[in-house]
Amino acid sequence: MSAAADTPLRVAIVGVGPKGLFALERLLAHSAAATRQLELDLFDPADAPGAGPNYALDLPPYLRMNFAAEQIDMWPNGQAHAARAASFSDWRRASAIGDEGDYPGRATVGRYLNQGFMRLVKAAARGVRIAHRRARVERVERDDRGWILDRTSGERFDEVLLTVGHAAAGGGSLAARGWGHAVPLVPAVFPVDAMLTEAAVPPGAAVAVRGFALTMIDAALALTEGRGGRFGGSDPLRLAYDPSGREPRVIAPYSRTGRPMLAKTGPAWTRERGLDGLAVGASARIRSLADPIRLDRDVAGELGAVAAAALEHLGQPVGGTARDWLDAALAGATPSALSPPEAELQRSIEIAMGDAAPDIQWALGHAWRATYPAIVERLGEGGLDPVEWEAFHRLAGELERIAFGPPPVNAAKLLALGRAGVVDLGHTRSALDSARGSTRLRGEGASIEVDVVVDAVLPGPGAIAVHQPPIDQLIADGLARVAPGRRGLELTPDATCVAATGEPTPGLAAIGRPTEDWVIGNDTLSRSLHDWPDRWARRVIARAGR
Repeated sequence: MSAAADTPLRVAIVGVGPKGLFALERLLAHSAAATRQLELDLFDPADAPGAGPNYALDLPPYLRMNFAAEQIDMWPNGQAHAARAASFSDWRRASAIGDEGDYPGRATVGRYLNQGFMRLVKAAARGVRIAHRRARVERVERDDRGWILDRTSGERFDEVLLTVGHAAAGGGSLAARGWGHAVPLVPAVFPVDAMLTEAAVPPGAAVAVRGFALTMIDAALALTEGRGGRFGGSDPLRLAYDPSGREPRVIAPYSRTGRPMLAKTGPAWTRERGLDGLAVGASARIRSLADPIRLDRDVAGELGAVAAAALEHLGQPVGGTARDWLDAALAGATPSALSPPEAELQRSIEIAMGDAAPDIQWALGHAWRATYPAIVERLGEGGLDPVEWEAFHRLAGELERIAFGPPPVNAAKLLALGRAGVVDLGHTRSALDSARGSTRLRGEGASIEVDVVVDAVLPGPGAIAVHQPPIDQLIADGLARVAPGRRGLELTPDATCVAATGEPTPGLAAIGRPTEDWVIGNDTLSRSLHDWPDRWARRVIARAGR
C-alpha cells in the first residue's frame, strides 16, 4: 500500500448551513468508494450545524418559509442513508410538531436540518472522522503542502469547500454607501432580536423600511407580532390585528418600483388543478436551445405560451398582455401595476386561497415556477451570453416578485397591519429626503416624517456586491474569479473554483450564494434543482479512492 493511501484525505467545509449540509450528505453517501480515511472538519460558528442563520433554532415562529413543506427533504430523491431519516413532512408528523400549515416556521425547518446533520454524523462509516469547529473562517491560503485556514495552526487540508451563504448582519447597502440622513439607520433586519430592539426602533416611532419584499414583511412582523401584538379573526382572507402598544406608530415601506411581492400558490394548488404537465414541452424546448440564446426570442415566448395555456386550462380569458409584460420586463421598463399595492396583495391572497380566478400576474408567476428548473439548467454555467445577463436580471426580478412571494398568511398579516393603521402602503414609490434636521419619505403628492430607517434590502448574491471573507481575499489572491459579466464565482463542472488565469484551482470549491449567476437560483432548499453538491462529492471521493 502506498504512503498516500495511508494518509487521510482532509476536507474542510466552510459554512454548514443547508448547502454545507447537503455537500456533507453527498460526501458521506459516496464514502464507501474511498480507500483512504476521510477527515472532515466543518467550520461554522453556529451551535446547530445544518440550520445556518436563516433557519436558526431560536427564530420566532412568525418568521415563516416561503418554500412549501412538502418540497423540503434533505435526502435527494428520497435516498436516505441514515437511520430514521425522513422527508420534512414525515419528520414533522413523527415529531408531533404542531401543524404550521403549508409554510412552516423557519426554526422548525432548522430543527429538521440539524437533526438530519446529527443522524448523518452518527451513521458515518468507521473510516470517516467528522469534527464541527465553532469558528468563522476569515482567510483561506495555499502553500505547497495544502490549504491553510486562518493560519491558526500548522494544519493543512487537501480540499476546501466554501458554502458561506448570506453576508453577516450589518452589511446592508445603505450603510455601505454611507448614511447621510438626519435620523438613525438600522442597517439590517436579521437577526431580528438584535437589530429591531425597542432601543433601535422605539415604540411609537415612525419607521421607513427600505424594500418591499420578503424581508420587509419579516421586519413588519418583528415590530408588531414580535412585540406582543396578535392576529385573529375567523376569515383568513381578512385577519384583524390587536396591537400591544409597543409597536411603531407607523411602518412605511418604500422601494424602487413600489410593487409588492404577491402571495404564493403552492405545489398542491397547482397539482389539484391539473396544471403540472402544461410546461413539459416548454421546458424541453428551453433545455434544447442552441447558442446563442436570446431571451426575447427564445425564452419569453415559452413563458408567455405557458402562461396562456394555464389561463386557458382554467377557463380564464388569455388576452395579449403576457408577452407585453415580459417585453417590458426585459427592456427594464417596470410593467404597469394593475392596481394599488393593497389590491394586488389582496387579490393574490384570494387566488392562493381559491376564492378568486387566476389573473395574468398569477399565470406569469406559474410559468416562471414551472419552467424554472429548465431555465436554471440551460442558462447557468455560461449558457447565456454576458450581454444578455442584464436583461435576465430584469426579467428574473419581475417574475420572482410574482412567483416566489410570501405565504398567503404573511401577506394577509401585512394587509391586516395596513387596516389597523400600523403599516402605511401609501409611500411605496417614495424616497428619503433630509433637510433642516428632519428626514421625510417623499413621493408624488404625499410625504411623511420618519424617526428611524430600517434597511430591509439584503446584500445582493454573488461575490461582487457582498464583501465577505474569505471570498474577497481568494479573489484578490487570484485563486478564484468572478465570471465575466456575472456576479458570482466561476466554477468548473465539479464545483472547483476557476483562478484568475482561467485554470481550475485544485482543491478549492464553492457552492451556493457566492456563485450566483454562474449557478442560478441558489436561495432554495430544493435538492432537485441543483446537483452541485453531488458533483463536488464525487470528485472528492474519486481523489480519496486513488
